[in-house]
Amino acid sequence: MSAQRIVLYFLAFGVLWILGSDHLLALITTDVATLSTLQSIKGLAFVALSALLIGVLGRIAERRHQRLQDEANRQRERLARILDVTPAVLYTLKPDPATPGRWAVDFVSQNVEDMTGHPVSAWFSSPDFWQQHLHPEDLAQALAAQAQLAEHDALHHEYRFRRADGSYRWVDDRLRVLRDANGRPMMLTGAWLDITDRKCAELAMQVSESRYHELFEVNPLPMWVFDLDTLRFMAVNEAAIARYGYAREEFLSMSIEDIRPPEDIKRLRRTVNSHRQIGGYGSSGEWQHVRKDGSRFWVEVTGHTLLRDGRPARLVLAQDITDRRQAEERSRLISQVFESTEEGIFITDAHNRFISINRAFSRITGYSPQEVLGQTPALLKSGRQNRAFYAELWKQLNTEGRWEGEIWNRNKAGEVYPEWLAINAIKDEHGQLQQYLGIFTETSSRKSAEERILRLANHDSLTDLPNRALLVDRARVVLATARHQHTPVLVMHLNLDHFSAINESLGHEAGDQVLRELALRLAQCLAPEDTLCRLGGDDFILLLPDKGVSDVAQISIRLMDAVARPFAVGGQDLRLSASIGAAEFPENGADLTELSRAAESAVHQAKREGRNTVRVASRRLQEQVQQTLTLARELRWAVERHELVLHYQAQMDACSERVVGLEALVRWQHPQRGLVPPGRFIPIAEETGLIQEIGRWVLDEALRQTAAWRAAGLPVVPVAINLSVSQFRHPRLQQDVAEALRRHDLPAHLLELELTESVAMEDSDFTIARIASLKQLGVTLSIDDFGTGYSSLSYLKRFTVDRLKIDQSFVRGLAQSPQDDAIVATVINLARSLGLHTIAEGVETAEQLDFLRRHGCDEIQGYHFHRPAPADEVVGLLRAAAAP
Repeated sequence: MSAQRIVLYFLAFGVLWILGSDHLLALITTDVATLSTLQSIKGLAFVALSALLIGVLGRIAERRHQRLQDEANRQRERLARILDVTPAVLYTLKPDPATPGRWAVDFVSQNVEDMTGHPVSAWFSSPDFWQQHLHPEDLAQALAAQAQLAEHDALHHEYRFRRADGSYRWVDDRLRVLRDANGRPMMLTGAWLDITDRKCAELAMQVSESRYHELFEVNPLPMWVFDLDTLRFMAVNEAAIARYGYAREEFLSMSIEDIRPPEDIKRLRRTVNSHRQIGGYGSSGEWQHVRKDGSRFWVEVTGHTLLRDGRPARLVLAQDITDRRQAEERSRLISQVFESTEEGIFITDAHNRFISINRAFSRITGYSPQEVLGQTPALLKSGRQNRAFYAELWKQLNTEGRWEGEIWNRNKAGEVYPEWLAINAIKDEHGQLQQYLGIFTETSSRKSAEERILRLANHDSLTDLPNRALLVDRARVVLATARHQHTPVLVMHLNLDHFSAINESLGHEAGDQVLRELALRLAQCLAPEDTLCRLGGDDFILLLPDKGVSDVAQISIRLMDAVARPFAVGGQDLRLSASIGAAEFPENGADLTELSRAAESAVHQAKREGRNTVRVASRRLQEQVQQTLTLARELRWAVERHELVLHYQAQMDACSERVVGLEALVRWQHPQRGLVPPGRFIPIAEETGLIQEIGRWVLDEALRQTAAWRAAGLPVVPVAINLSVSQFRHPRLQQDVAEALRRHDLPAHLLELELTESVAMEDSDFTIARIASLKQLGVTLSIDDFGTGYSSLSYLKRFTVDRLKIDQSFVRGLAQSPQDDAIVATVINLARSLGLHTIAEGVETAEQLDFLRRHGCDEIQGYHFHRPAPADEVVGLLRAAAAP
């Protein structure tokens, strides 16, 4: 109890006593003597009661003070125990009265000596003690951080502090300023924590990661890290970028499936599944990889499974073994030739002892390898050549490194036979003799052997048809004759459709059987002067003298009938078709190379136009193909060089003629060719796979421009973009759209995705699922070019689209063609009955507009109102759309 309260209690008691007792005495007596006596008694009673009251109040105050003292002692003991066990050093600072803005140490916990080696007293010795012991490299940063205290009242920073033994420790320092009611700083509290071990571990980790990154980047062999779940690249080194031809950004947007040929994808996925065990290390075998330009090469892959950013990943090293594979293939071919040739071949060491022989050697001599190896050629001596003959042989062999001539030998049965023998001395790079190689044939069969060799050199080993070398020789003669006599020559290229499916499903032996049978059938379709050549795989070339383009149809019918007849393979009948390209001399080329290229281009055209058909090349087509290839190469850089631009065409309300939407149309602003129309480069992009990258760019650019218009205060309307087939089927489409909307902070209803009717009908089940996923984002979906594909009420009912776009081919004939009028009116009524909006594209005349209005078309688009224009020319349309 406080002294003030005791005084108040006493005053209250005194006043009550005096007033109450005087009143009581006045009631008891009026006698002066008695009253005086009672007053004395009252005074003594007052003193006694006052003393008692003061004593009681003092005792109460004492007990309360003792309780507070005990509680304070307990708190001090608790704080002392906390300070004893906490690893942190606690301290308080107070404003230095001598220097405004500076702080002086007020308290520091005892464990500061354990952490720093400096006793507690040292911290009170100098106001600059803390600053004097900071690491020189951390001093400026720490003082700058301290200066922020006045602004933020709290600080958390790390620095190095010098201990008493001269070593440095990393300190985690946290401070907070306490202020009075007027906002003046009155105390600063803080805590130190020694984080040296953690910082050392972090620095070691940084060094380790830096070393790993350096080793990863400077490794001369391609390396990458990919996510084992998504198969997407997470990191690639410079060697991979150089070897595969992709930029780093391209790699990081791809998966490892993108550098594999399609036929290896299933095997790749099985292999990846076996690597999901963390820590797995080892070889993944030998693979074919595909560069950006489409070329293939062989690699041997080794890898290690690890965790990267908490996800299972695999670090891969790919070593190019193309040369080794080619060497192995050459070695295999050499071995095959060694064993299959009809000539006897032997190899001896430098001491003339047999170390290898082929089957023909055993067939001719009768000796098995076990009987010959380790022996010398003296085993075969017949005795018909004298010593001088062998002396001359060895002299020429040692001086010139080669001897060739006829010699008589004796076989195992004792029969003597003549042979033509060629011996070559094989030396190493230093000129030291290593081996002798001998090749011999029986002289009696030499002519037949030469014929066999000539046939092997000029005919395909599988089908026995002339090969390219023989075709070139014959073409040289045929074309020279045609040039002199002014007669035509026809070159036809035949390629089987989907032949690879036979090899994949039934095996290469079945495929070889089909090719041999096909060669016989095709040969029967030709005249004796014609040449049928197998180029390789399922490609055949026909050289037809005195034939022109007028003969193509008749010849093609015979060839395609021969292909169409069933092939009996593996107990089943296989039916095939072929695509054929034809080129005529001299219209399509002056030599075999040009004619072959033209015929091949025609085959590709036949493939593109549905297969099982014939196409005739022309010089115009050849030039077009060449130009297409050039455009394809240049198109690869169009996005990176910012050559692609978007033009926008307004979509108008049919009644009010107000702008209600924009369609984004991609254009290629070529630096030399000018504005390349989309009909020229979009098909190329689709064929080369670039349409995916261009589609993503169009999506991002259209949304970026819409966001820019909105940021400029312009009223914005939904923007529509077209989805390509590959873009619509790409598994990341929904994610790409969501990320683009998020990136540009746009609501989903401002984006419309247009899907062509033919794409939607390719796989209706997939389309339904994909459209549903896109609708979840809130975007608008429309069917473009409606009426040109497989229009069906059933799929329209199942597809949750919002609009139908009536194709301009129907709009163009409005008011002129009753059929077009009927189609357009039917489409509008159909859409209305299904609850869909309609928009007609290609509106160019008032008559077309009037027809569409009368039949209830909702929106229109076309040159009658607005041609596609760059973004800066669309601003006026947007302002007009907001005008009242």
